Amino acid sequence: MRHNPGVEPKLAQSILQAKQLLAQEGAVVVTNVGSSAEAAKALMRELFEPGLKALPEPARVFEGGEKDRKLAGTDHHDPLPAHTDGFAYGDYYPDCLLLVCVHASGQGGESFLVDGYAVLSELNANEKTHWVADALAEVPVDQTEEGMQPSLSPIVQHTPAGRCMVRRVLDQYGNGPAVSDDSTNPDRDAAMIEEWLKSIEEAAALAPRFRLQPGQALLVDNYRMFHGREGYADPSRCMWRVWGWSDGALGVPDLPLHSDTRYAYNSAPES
Repeated sequence: MRHNPGVEPKLAQSILQAKQLLAQEGAVVVTNVGSSAEAAKALMRELFEPGLKALPEPARVFEGGEKDRKLAGTDHHDPLPAHTDGFAYGDYYPDCLLLVCVHASGQGGESFLVDGYAVLSELNANEKTHWVADALAEVPVDQTEEGMQPSLSPIVQHTPAGRCMVRRVLDQYGNGPAVSDDSTNPDRDAAMIEEWLKSIEEAAALAPRFRLQPGQALLVDNYRMFHGREGYADPSRCMWRVWGWSDGALGVPDLPLHSDTRYAYNSAPES
């Protein structure tokens, strides 16, 4: 790659500036938000209404989680690789992601972001990988999280209004998308997936790290950015996570919604 697509979000001084930075750069940090679920939802409303189509209840993000699946064989000491949030809802994953820090770990827990649009642009600009960029928008692959809403679609999609959507699924075993069972060229499709994941991982390794402090919020364009975090020492580290669907989303799932996967099951939801 000619440059690293890792992103360090800027600090907004106002809601207006937060909206501008989110649109331009794909992520922004907002201060003095508070550390309650109500404050997290209020910030989402302030940023997106009247264009907010769905705003489910926040989910606590902490060691052990609530209804989240964590990577098998890992705990809070292990890093969480760069990924797209909410892909359990299939193609109708949320386009807005908000993380509000309640309690930070004194050691570790730094976040990082990778600009998926920049990764795609770099692949397109390289004559050796130009074919990958094309294939990512054309070849359906299996992006279904086990037991969740099905998704057999290209990694790069566009909404009817032309908004680009890029995805990096990461299941509980650390796997990304899989070659479709009815692929006409499985070797090519596997090479496409491998190049996509390698490019994201290379960018993530070099991305700047930053740590949210209590009362700070990270707002992310979930159609554009992949996010991850480093391992951390304090198991009481806690965030509020809010998933939102704006009027710029591909669509809103016809399901009960929450900011975790408790309602995303492809059959009856877990109790």
